[in-house]
Amino acid sequence: MLFLVIAFLVFITQTLFSHWWLIVVDCFVASFLVGKGGFNAFFSGVFGVGLVWLGQTLYTNSQNEGLLLGRMSELLGLGGNWIIAITVLEGALMGGMSALTGYYFKALWIKSED
Repeated sequence: MLFLVIAFLVFITQTLFSHWWLIVVDCFVASFLVGKGGFNAFFSGVFGVGLVWLGQTLYTNSQNEGLLLGRMSELLGLGGNWIIAITVLEGALMGGMSALTGYYFKALWIKSED
């Protein structure tokens, strides 16, 4: 459930506002409200943000016929697939860390029933 909440929030905020740092806020808030464990929170953030960023990167690349990715590949000296992988990995790790932080913040203030 947390995975779907994070993916939905990230998709909406990235589509409407396109500020990359909003994924941190999305994952933190979603994990604070819905998170049920540290492991679950981290991997929900990783996969929620990673899949949304992968989809948006591939969509953007197809819309400009690979022009931007080709130019960035030349600039950085990497292949196009490496740039996509680095972009997705960067977003996924930020999502996972912020979701984990949201869950631990919740655990700090709210006593668990366990």
